[in-house]
Amino acid sequence: MSKWRSLAADRGKRLTGTVFFLLLGIILLFVLHIGLGKTVLTPEEVLRALFNQGAEEGFRHIVWNLRLPRALIAIAAGLMLGTAGAILQVVMRNPLVEPGLVGASSGAVLAAVLWISFATDTLVKAVPLTFVALIGGLGAVLLVNALNAGHSGNGTRLALIGVIVTAILQSAVSLFLLQGQQGLSTIFLWTFGSLNGRGWSSWAVLWPWTVLGLFLSMVYARKAELLQLGDHTATGLGLAVNRSRFMLLIIASVLTAASVSVVGAIGFIGLIGPHIASLLVGRKPLFLFPVSALFSALLLLVSDWIGQSVTLRLPLPGMENHLTGLPVGAVTTLLGAPFFLFLLRRSLVKK
Repeated sequence: MSKWRSLAADRGKRLTGTVFFLLLGIILLFVLHIGLGKTVLTPEEVLRALFNQGAEEGFRHIVWNLRLPRALIAIAAGLMLGTAGAILQVVMRNPLVEPGLVGASSGAVLAAVLWISFATDTLVKAVPLTFVALIGGLGAVLLVNALNAGHSGNGTRLALIGVIVTAILQSAVSLFLLQGQQGLSTIFLWTFGSLNGRGWSSWAVLWPWTVLGLFLSMVYARKAELLQLGDHTATGLGLAVNRSRFMLLIIASVLTAASVSVVGAIGFIGLIGPHIASLLVGRKPLFLFPVSALFSALLLLVSDWIGQSVTLRLPLPGMENHLTGLPVGAVTTLLGAPFFLFLLRRSLVKK
């Protein structure tokens, strides 16, 4: 008995230490992220502007109206995508799964593009884009899961099905974009994943979904832990397996779709975050979900910082002379694609 208590205490200390260092890293990067831009601000200038302690009016405008909401949105989106990826990996018992690879991101993007392209102005104003993206994201996840029915233990099969479904959805998005080129540049950056131009209005849309999704994920964390044991064992322990799995899929889809509706389809954050988190605190959902969320938020802040350091001239209609930073989705893809190939190769070697 004392041995189990000692193990539990060690895991608790590891969780506390991991969360502390992740929060500290997020705070430091948050300040540095706000200081980055055409006008570079020192950490002292950032803090003075944030707390209105004698900072110049121009600095306060840059910090409060331009950079602070962008940094907050990056953190929120990272929390959401990291949690969504962890939920999907636990529910499907597969470390190769992430929102982009099971169609959640592409489904949300396709639904949103269709809505923007064909819905009337009255409907667009009446129905929030988040709800439309949610329907698309949830539908894509359920489709991939249905196609993999009976093979839940085959991670490679699930990954390949997800890649195929995602490719089909992305092709559909490309066709609709080619048919109507008005607003092509904006939609292109949005489908690729970008934080450029996001302000307080975007934050107002995002934060309620972040709070709701993270709260529900922790509520269902213990049920997710039972699902890890297998359907038969979970049923024997009194869990309503199908209902619990469906609710967890809805939570993951809500988190993904809400994030996509604001910042676009940022890939691989939901793969890297949960995997690193599992190495730090194990795969117990009660620990995995919050650590995955925090690490993903840290990673998205770093990725956006890298993206802002690179300047691009976009050869798109209406934006020929417009300079912009590298979309954060491009940075996460460059980081995540090799990581995914490494995990896939290791999975194939084990088999």
